[in-house]
Amino acid sequence: MLLALILAFAVPTYGPVADPSGSPAPPPASLRVPVTAGEALIVDSGSTNRAGYRLRVYADGWTALQQGDVPIRKRVSASLVKRFFADLRAAGPLDRISVMRCMKSISFGSAMQIGYRGKLSPDLSCPSSSNAGRALAIDAAALASAAGVSMLPRPLKM
Repeated sequence: MLLALILAFAVPTYGPVADPSGSPAPPPASLRVPVTAGEALIVDSGSTNRAGYRLRVYADGWTALQQGDVPIRKRVSASLVKRFFADLRAAGPLDRISVMRCMKSISFGSAMQIGYRGKLSPDLSCPSSSNAGRALAIDAAALASAAGVSMLPRPLKM
């Protein structure tokens, strides 16, 4: 019994897992992926403990955040937006970014994807094997913070 317990804790339950199909999951039908060069979408699925969000980023520096019931429009740093759109252009078609699938907690795991010019990236919250994927993940986190995304737990429903 003790040996089984030791082995159960010795097996890692995290880390990169190769994607056997090599192709990203199709976007949900309700998700409108931007097709123009002046708009991008960052989507975080959230988890059982944290609300997800949809953040539209416009090249003119405005963002539109949908998290919870109240949409928030906010202007963010021009240099951050400029870097994000430069990284999007440098990445090429987002559905071709190379990332590893990773194991995630059922309760705390979430996925973050970016939509741009009609393409949706794979989950960028997993380690990326490309510079483009890493740069976009960093940009997306900075934009989410600047736009006011809340990482607080979901409110309890009574």
